This record gives sequence, C-alpha cells and structure tokens, in this order.
Amino acid sequence: MTDNPVAPEGPLDDQYLVTPVDSEILAIISHELRTPLAAIKGYASTLKRQSQRLGRSEREEFLQAIEDASSRLDVLITRLLEWSQLESDTLPFHLVPVDMRHLAMEAIAAAEQRLLPQTAEGGKHSFVPPAEEDLPPVMADLRLQREALDIVLENAVKFSPAGGIITVTLHVDGDMLVTRVRDSGIGIPGEHLQSIFQGFHPVQTQPTRNVAGMGLGLGIAKRIVERQGGAMWAESEPAVGSVFSMAVSLARSDH
Repeated sequence: MTDNPVAPEGPLDDQYLVTPVDSEILAIISHELRTPLAAIKGYASTLKRQSQRLGRSEREEFLQAIEDASSRLDVLITRLLEWSQLESDTLPFHLVPVDMRHLAMEAIAAAEQRLLPQTAEGGKHSFVPPAEEDLPPVMADLRLQREALDIVLENAVKFSPAGGIITVTLHVDGDMLVTRVRDSGIGIPGEHLQSIFQGFHPVQTQPTRNVAGMGLGLGIAKRIVERQGGAMWAESEPAVGSVFSMAVSLARSDH
C-alpha cells in the first residue's frame, strides 16, 4: 500500500455528485429556514439596539413575532426529520382506537386559533365541522393522525388566500372511515395532483407563487396515512377548490 494514494482518473462516481434535483431541494430548504431565522434575527437585533426607545406594546409585538418565527422554524425542522424517518421507515407508529370526530373537532379549534391570524391577505375563513353522529373508531397513531389532519387544514387555509369555507366531513366506506377536507380556494391544476404528495415539489403556478412552503406537508400526511394501512388522495378544480380525502381502517371490535 502506498503512503499517498492517487485519486482515480476519469469522472467521479455519481454518489459523490450533487445532482440538479439535490441542488433544488437544498435551495428550497435553505430558503424556508432562512425566512424565520431572518425574522428572529431582525426583531432580536432591533430589541437589543432600540430597547430604550420602544414602548411596551412595541416590545410585546416584537417578542410575539420572534415567538411566531421560532414556532415556524420548529415546525420546519420537525417536518424535515419526520420526512427522513418516513422515507427510511424508522418513524414509530402506535396504533390505538381513535375517535376521528373528536380528533377533527380538536384540529379545527386549533386551526382557528393558530392559522387564521396568519392569513396573508386577511381573508375571512370559516370552518364547518363534521356532523354529530355515532361513528366507529379507527386504528391510528393518535399524534400522527392529528398531524396529518393539521397539515390538510393548514393547506386548505394557505391555498384559500381570499378566505372561504373549509368543510370537514366523515363517513364510513366499507371497513374504512374517510375524512374529507373541502376548501373553496385557488385549486390545483390536474397535472400537479400527483406531484403535490412527492415532497420538495411545491406547486409553482401563477396563483401559488406567493405561497411559501417546502412542499413536504402533504407528502408527510399521505405517508402517515399509508403507513397505517390507509390511503390519501386529492381532487381539485382550479379557481373552484380542492378536496383532500384520508381513508383509515376501522378499529376491530376486539380492541
């Protein structure tokens, strides 16, 4: 063995190269992480330099902005980690009987508190909850199924910038319970309906250019549902709205 090994001649093996797709993904991640980081840094720097000149309400406004940006950063990092675990099949699932109507009501209440104040154009949104009826429980991971529903509701608000009605319905179809979230937003062109679940492929059309995101949320939601033995799909019409459906297996009576 020589003390100074010589690098092999010719092109490097593909595994050492950053492909154009990899570069695009890195650019998307960098942009999405920099946005909340820039807000945190900007507000914190202003507080540090101008703390004596700012009134109490201004300081509280800046601190709230820092908290909001930190929460957004936490969500982004969590979703990146979950995506990695889902892709490598290492995310643990703990399936238990779950009352989907109760879960939907909790998710809607959280969305009203968390998402509506963040609507960029100030459009008025309203949620229509599922009808009160006795439905059998499903077998699901409580935390992850709630996350999948949160993602779909967030998506409905994000892509309905002018406001509108977001309707959640539940119905039994054979041995599955189907949750549907319908919005009256900008819709999704048919050629993009499959790519929205791929991850790192945010839809780039004229109406969506101002909608931020890594394109991971719906991909995570779909993989969560599928890992539980279910299915997720979308139907949409541009300028009319979209319907996202999640089918999860009913719990057996012996659970």
